[in-house]
Amino acid sequence: MSRRVGRNAYTGLFNDVVLLAARVVVGGIFVAHGWQKYDQGFAGTEQFLSGLGVPQPAIAAQLATYVELVGGALLAVGLFAPVAGVLLAGQMAGAIWYAHRTTEVFVDQGGWELPAALGLAALVLGLVAPGRITLDQLLTWPFKAIAAKRRAKNAEAADAEPAEAAPELVEEKVTIKA
Repeated sequence: MSRRVGRNAYTGLFNDVVLLAARVVVGGIFVAHGWQKYDQGFAGTEQFLSGLGVPQPAIAAQLATYVELVGGALLAVGLFAPVAGVLLAGQMAGAIWYAHRTTEVFVDQGGWELPAALGLAALVLGLVAPGRITLDQLLTWPFKAIAAKRRAKNAEAADAEPAEAAPELVEEKVTIKA
């Protein structure tokens, strides 16, 4: 005999708190890396990216810095999380391609495991499961409440109108002569 376990308020809240914690940690790591690039200056980041063979290193340095700073912050607070997740995952794909593709797997050997894990985590947290504890939810809540009231009002109005009678079905015997 199998027992179906449903989602109740406690598991839902627990899941949302775990997703919030994951977003804050992953987003915080991105913010820290973005701040590191910003703190060392665009010239230092540009020089590093140029050495890796990144095209347009001056533009890429600023883009990388701001994607990590702003994207990480947006992911952490859950504001435009899908956009932030995609941008951060793209950033990590570029990091893997230019800086880590010829190295070992492990981070202590310059490997790609950290950018792969961070990129995938950002993508999942942004697109699949940002959770319900987000700024997006908070900011759209009043609009959802208004829309729900309108739907309820429209449903009441539809119930008040007389329904059109459904046409009767007529059975007919058909004989086919060959």
